Amino acid sequence: MNLLIIEDDKDLCELLERGLKKYDYNCDLAYDGKEGLYKVDINEYDAVILDINLPQIDGIAVCRTIRKKSIDIPILMLTARTDTDDKVLGLDSGADDYLGKPFEFKELRARLHALIRRNYNKTSNIITMGNLYVDTKSKIVKMNEKLIKLTAREYDILELLSYSYPNIISSEEIIEHVWADDSKQFSNVVRVHITNLRRKLRESNGKSLIETLKGKGYRICLK
Repeated sequence: MNLLIIEDDKDLCELLERGLKKYDYNCDLAYDGKEGLYKVDINEYDAVILDINLPQIDGIAVCRTIRKKSIDIPILMLTARTDTDDKVLGLDSGADDYLGKPFEFKELRARLHALIRRNYNKTSNIITMGNLYVDTKSKIVKMNEKLIKLTAREYDILELLSYSYPNIISSEEIIEHVWADDSKQFSNVVRVHITNLRRKLRESNGKSLIETLKGKGYRICLK
């Protein structure tokens, strides 16, 4: 999953980045509101972690601008303010959730995961499609009740395809969500991982669950 952290406290920003990377989140960083809005405009993210007190453009204005552009992205707002009016102001500006500082990292991660899951119209950690079982919290994948061992990248691709079912996901979207800016040979890298993922699922199910649509991308196919 690809995240944007907009936070002017560089130590906190980088601490969040390190912590979230351990859970396979790719993180872009922005240290002021203007830079944050620029990155939202040019990249695709699964969620934004947004501080209220930002230089140049504050978090409330950033949030309102994102919503005025009809960008449908989960926003978790961070602030040292604890007053109820400030919380209401943040939520009214378009934020999906609110977390006061200081906070426990495990709570931030849980709220972030819930927002992303909700944005993909999933109300549970468990995704089931036919004989495929994906637990997005524990990252356990099963086919016909048999455990499937996937690499971290293979899992991330499968989770994205599962969340997006039955829609088509392009190679570019997979790159944005799974690799961010880490890979140069994008099309080849995606193709190799899709091939390996398809093989592992086929070995367990007897058929491929991932359909390739030439020139468009990939999707889960249960037929």
